[in-house]
Amino acid sequence: MFLIPSFCFAQEIFTLEKSINIALQKSFGIKNAEYSLLASEKSLEAFKASLFSKLDLEFDIPSYSKSLVSQFNPAESKEEFYELGSSRIEGRLSLNQPLIFSNGNINVVGRIFGREQFGTNLDLTKDYYTNVSVSLNQPLFTFNTQWANLERSEINLKKAARNYTYAEQNLIYDVKSAFYNLYRLKESLSITQEKVKQNEESYQTAQNKFYAGLIAEVEALQLEVDLAASKNDLLNSKRTFEEGKNNFKILLGLELENDIDIISNLLYEPLVIDDSVAIASALKNRSDLLNQENDIYLSKLNVNEVDSRKNIKIVLNARYGISNNDSEFQTLFDKLLDDIYVALTLSVPVWDWGKTSRDVEVAETNLLIEKLAYQYLEKTIKNDVIATINKINSAKARVEVLSKSVEIAEKSYNISVERFKSGTISSFDLAQMQLRLTEAKNNSIGALIDYNLAVADLERKTYKKYQ
Repeated sequence: MFLIPSFCFAQEIFTLEKSINIALQKSFGIKNAEYSLLASEKSLEAFKASLFSKLDLEFDIPSYSKSLVSQFNPAESKEEFYELGSSRIEGRLSLNQPLIFSNGNINVVGRIFGREQFGTNLDLTKDYYTNVSVSLNQPLFTFNTQWANLERSEINLKKAARNYTYAEQNLIYDVKSAFYNLYRLKESLSITQEKVKQNEESYQTAQNKFYAGLIAEVEALQLEVDLAASKNDLLNSKRTFEEGKNNFKILLGLELENDIDIISNLLYEPLVIDDSVAIASALKNRSDLLNQENDIYLSKLNVNEVDSRKNIKIVLNARYGISNNDSEFQTLFDKLLDDIYVALTLSVPVWDWGKTSRDVEVAETNLLIEKLAYQYLEKTIKNDVIATINKINSAKARVEVLSKSVEIAEKSYNISVERFKSGTISSFDLAQMQLRLTEAKNNSIGALIDYNLAVADLERKTYKKYQ
């Protein structure tokens, strides 16, 4: 029982791979992208469902009306108002089937009602009515709006899927950036702790030499000041590291109460990158560029749709049905009569003060804007890839130079410590050598992190693995 709390609040260790995996499951950014993708999938499913038959059933149970109606009275040779009313119970069944291949619609409608009519100088009468019909509405030689809307929905889903992939790539880079920056803070904390330890040893040496009368009091006091300053730096480093851990936990979608730490075997692996291959990979796989291609296609589709408004339109409307009216419900279906209607409607645009032409020009201008955006984005991607490769090469050179400077600074500091003990250099000289060592370590770690971050940035921009 005493051991249970230690297990409940045990520190969890995170590697870079583990951090990325958890972020891809729990982070706010990835969940937001998942919901956006899900909304696009459901939108496409809803549109495809609208292409299937739609069945509706309606009832009026009942409907009642009563009003004054003006009618001509032949006995008086004038219009007079009469009270007229009716009550009705009616049922309607309608079936609609879009024809996506032809942009038409087929409707099947069934209707039946029974009613009572009453009014001034009118005896109460009761009758029944039924009608069943099949109708076709078919535009001819016109733009197929149903097919175009299906294409738009499918393209929007593809764009949403690419946006999700893009969000994944950005999240992976953000996690790497946050992980490396937290690693930088952790190493800075370690360097500061080592610095405090070195200052404590130097201060103790200085105190012994002062009591032995080998150095002046001012030198011993200077090392005491340096020790206090390094302890203050240590407190600041601890606070900054804890703040960095909290920010890292938020990015991963973890609770702030979780106690975590990170481990990393950050290595330097020199890469030789072919600019042309990296650029080709970016132009082939980048989500934003592919989505821009889709936007160009959608703009062309819009141009065709708007331009079709200038064309002559022909619409075929046809209906065939059977119906009957009878005072008795039992004989309502005995003698059904044909209900036939056929019309071929021709619509010719004559004059609209140039509105349609202006709308076409607007759509064509928007198409030019999308093409221009594609060209600009293509150039921007090429420039970003080249700039990132240059950053990698620069960081590579820094890593190779600064790694050697750390070795030299460590040797110089160790020699200076011995010289301070022997009395050949002052405490100020020793403090300067320690400052150079700390700076060399921080610069070396910074260069190594910058190099790995630049490689991660190139992977994000080219959708290609390099490590």
